[in-house]
Amino acid sequence: MSEPTKPETLDRVLDAALARAADEPVHFDVAAGRTALAAALKARAEEPAELPAAVGAGHRPRHRTRWLAAAAAVAVLTGGGLVASTVDLTGVGSNSATAAEELIRAADLASRVVERPLSPGQYRYVRSRYAGITVELGSTKAYSSEQATEQWIPADRRDEWMLRFSVQAPEWLDGHEGEGKPDGGPFKDGQEFRGKCGKYSYYAEGQPDRCTAGSFSNPTPEFIASLPKDPKELYARLKEEGQTDDSGVLTSAREALRSGQFPAEVRANIFRALALLPGLVVTDKKANLDGKEGVALGIKYYDDFTEIIIDPENGDFIGGRDTVAEDQPDDKGALEKGTVRQSYAVTSAVVDSLGARP
Repeated sequence: MSEPTKPETLDRVLDAALARAADEPVHFDVAAGRTALAAALKARAEEPAELPAAVGAGHRPRHRTRWLAAAAAVAVLTGGGLVASTVDLTGVGSNSATAAEELIRAADLASRVVERPLSPGQYRYVRSRYAGITVELGSTKAYSSEQATEQWIPADRRDEWMLRFSVQAPEWLDGHEGEGKPDGGPFKDGQEFRGKCGKYSYYAEGQPDRCTAGSFSNPTPEFIASLPKDPKELYARLKEEGQTDDSGVLTSAREALRSGQFPAEVRANIFRALALLPGLVVTDKKANLDGKEGVALGIKYYDDFTEIIIDPENGDFIGGRDTVAEDQPDDKGALEKGTVRQSYAVTSAVVDSLGARP
């Protein structure tokens, strides 16, 4: 694909979508997408020409983003599994009451799930797929990357765990290129680590023992048993974990759900706690993530709009995404409002042996 003379958000997203559509299915409303795209292009054509930046200004010209929301209806990235949200990224334009209703419904569904117990010798298999943008600190340089991790956690957490990486080579983001190739990170495609209690060799010395140091991201049986069952008390615990205002409750819950290790009844309680979060809104009722369709719920959190995505059929947490909520300055990468900074998909199952897949 040749480099565009003037990178535009829509161009980048459509190019990525078309380049990957041959390998993976795309799910969206074609008629609605065609209408939205036509409206977006019409709006763009009516805009005045953008003036070049003054010589010596020291920063690149800003691209217009007024038409991005309409174009987002057809801005599909498969595989990494994200569809740009069409809600105003401040959360305006949706209804908190609707979000609470969706979460209570998901909680009711999750609480009825009959889970397969983890027997001695079996493993909890958790697969996480991530696609996102990394910004080089203090510059406009940024690159996209994608990786998946598979982890096998034994029924007896003191036994050997295994972690395997699948990594794609990173690529510079159009309009944000740097010299040479972007940093590929510390892990290689197919790299594998093993360790009792999940203590992998790349961990720094002094890391907490994962068999005993429970947290929302590392839920030991003892930690899970200690969680309050009352949604208001669980909300307070999530807020304490986030060490921020109410908006941090969603990020704490997200870390818990991303672990793939909480039983259905606890996931249901987390959903009920989130239903108490003021300002949480439904952003997309047909969010496509890693081939699964779900309801996205989100809230503005610092520079981003953070969302989780829930399968409305069974109340499963299937992943989430972070979208840039407002144009970023050059020292933060100059990412435009509406850019999906990261997305992730999570699946969990019980398998009978180390390395087995469901």
